[in-house]
Amino acid sequence: MVLALLTKIAQIILIDIVLSGDNAVVIAMAAHKLPDHQRKQAILWGGAIAIIMRIMFTLIMAFLLLVPGVRFVGGLVLIWIACKLLMGEDDDHEIDATKASRSTWAAIRMIFVADFVMSLDNMLAVAGAAGEEWWMIIMGLLVSIAIIMFFSAVIARLMNRYHWIVYAGAAILAFTAGEMILGDRELANYIAVNHRMSLNKEWEEKFMLTHEKVSMLRGADDLPEDLQDVVQYHDGKLEFIGQMTEQQRDDLLARVDAESDKEAISHIYEVSHKRDVPDWVPANWRPRVENWFQRRWPADVWRGVQGRQYHFVAWIFYAAVVAFCLAVPYLLRRRKKPAEGAGHAASTQS
Repeated sequence: MVLALLTKIAQIILIDIVLSGDNAVVIAMAAHKLPDHQRKQAILWGGAIAIIMRIMFTLIMAFLLLVPGVRFVGGLVLIWIACKLLMGEDDDHEIDATKASRSTWAAIRMIFVADFVMSLDNMLAVAGAAGEEWWMIIMGLLVSIAIIMFFSAVIARLMNRYHWIVYAGAAILAFTAGEMILGDRELANYIAVNHRMSLNKEWEEKFMLTHEKVSMLRGADDLPEDLQDVVQYHDGKLEFIGQMTEQQRDDLLARVDAESDKEAISHIYEVSHKRDVPDWVPANWRPRVENWFQRRWPADVWRGVQGRQYHFVAWIFYAAVVAFCLAVPYLLRRRKKPAEGAGHAASTQS
């Protein structure tokens, strides 16, 4: 029991540390051009904002998961942030005292927006690992945020010395933005249902398939008709396609003996079937929002995309987003410099 508890805590902290790398990068990128004392202030406030945002997301996670298009919009915001951070990279002049306060708060605002977007994905993973153990989530947050704040300062110093790190950071943000956009449930659902295509392997893993380890399944080759097309069992792993009904769950439970196997099948049912619309949703909205509560798509969607799984498109899209975020600021700066040069020449002649 104690070992399982310690393992769960270590898992949460590890997830938080790994997923916090993006936050450390964006905090550093927003603050690295500030003078040293202002940089520390921006990173301190940025870290505090990260703590607040993650706790807020923990508390309202259930509601955020119901809002369609959150990941898509968040990805667009990250693209804007990546471009905006690179727009001023060639601006090497020092920040003067009259603009110090404004520049610090500009960096803090940018950190706030980035943390708002990026903490959503982080908290989704942490909440999934912790389940309903809130104290585990809070503890994992405190450890990971301390690591974020430390590495943000280190990264900011390195960025001042090696400018290529700034572009690498922007590329990381752009890649994250591409993943968020293409990972949006509403976009994926539109393409899979209306065009019968799967452009990302994650669509299948997140929205169509559910896997669990099952040590033994009696009669795996002689399943009822309603399970034959949606259940695959091999190498001790049960794969279910689409949404599991109560009857399908009971049929599978009757074919296993081990308690761990029963728990695995019950977990597949909980993850895959459509949840009830909460009572607080107005009656006239219920038909419209019912699909928001669907954890897995129906099995028909999986059958429809067979033979039309173009997973390479996702990587082409990620590369295009990265190229866009790196190229557009560069082109805009090149257009801006001749205009500034012409303006300077005209003022000199006058």
